[in-house]
Amino acid sequence: MLSPSSLSSTKRLLHVFFRLLLLLEGSALARSRHVITFGSPGLAPAGLAWDPTAQHFLIGSRLRPAVSSVSDAGVVETLVSDPLLPPDSSALVLAVDNPRRRLLVAFARPATLSAYDLRSPRPHRRIFSSALPDPASVPGGVAVDSTTGDAFVTCATGNLIWKVDLDGNPTVFSKSPIYSPPESPGDEDRPEAATAEGGLGGVVHGSRGFLLAVQGSTGRVFKVDTEGGAARSVMDVGGKKGLAAEAEGVAMRSDGGAVVAGGRATRWLTSQDGWSAAAVYDEAAMEEGQARAVVVREGRRVYVLVTPEEEEEGGNLGKGDDGGYKGKRNRIEEVEWGRDSEGETVWPFVMLGLGLAYFMYWRFQMGQLVSNMNKKRA
Repeated sequence: MLSPSSLSSTKRLLHVFFRLLLLLEGSALARSRHVITFGSPGLAPAGLAWDPTAQHFLIGSRLRPAVSSVSDAGVVETLVSDPLLPPDSSALVLAVDNPRRRLLVAFARPATLSAYDLRSPRPHRRIFSSALPDPASVPGGVAVDSTTGDAFVTCATGNLIWKVDLDGNPTVFSKSPIYSPPESPGDEDRPEAATAEGGLGGVVHGSRGFLLAVQGSTGRVFKVDTEGGAARSVMDVGGKKGLAAEAEGVAMRSDGGAVVAGGRATRWLTSQDGWSAAAVYDEAAMEEGQARAVVVREGRRVYVLVTPEEEEEGGNLGKGDDGGYKGKRNRIEEVEWGRDSEGETVWPFVMLGLGLAYFMYWRFQMGQLVSNMNKKRA
């Protein structure tokens, strides 16, 4: 039973409790995803990486051998501008080897993998530049083994993966017929179909001795053993619909899940058997533009590089004073998952339920107090 002297303090405690509850609920509802808009003359962004030490994003360029940093505020600064490469080379895909503070960049025209020292002054010093075995090929993705420093480069114009060791020596790492897209009815009469739709896109190194590589033209995901290069098909993110260009980039979350981005969708994949097979756990759609690449920041926060669709570019591939994108049409945006939102909205209601239970208990105690005081007066 509460004494009359504790009535005022109990009311104050309830007042503070409900104020805190409203603040928690308001902060959960007001939380918005992080979207960075940016533009730079002639940039034509390609590829995306996250530098956890410098705390900024890195993007390449389809029009020049250059890599830029993008801050959370959308400030763009040049990190790499390699004068030893042809001026029309494209910095298509990149990865950060954080333990060694290296930036790995795969270029096209010609096909090259270069490493740059992130500890050196800007523009960063080149460590090595290795010509890939097929100079006419186009890199589709690059991943790095943080333990050994080995880099893996997929070929977007062929069914193979190269390996480049710590000293810059390239070799063919994985070449498998499983990378060839399944034939569609009528393809037997079109020999060019076997190569027109082949090629691999994004690739990521898992922590347990395997790669996950994606194929943009089919949406298929492959698991590749880092010891011998043996590959197997894990799933088709396009499913039975046969969606095209649905898997341009792939990244790994700290919880073991993978994220595949391409087209107008980003998909969160999970596996229960060590990536022998996988399933789509959640999916997020792009409001506009195309998802070109994906990275994971701080373990679980997923960001995608979004650029205008080709028809929106008006045929201007980044040329001109504004890069053909009207400045703020390029975005690096955080993915908002429906599964995460469900969890965020549940907590305020849990707190509200606890608050109501406490309030009902308080009313019961107050009723007992008033009843006892009336008995004493009687």
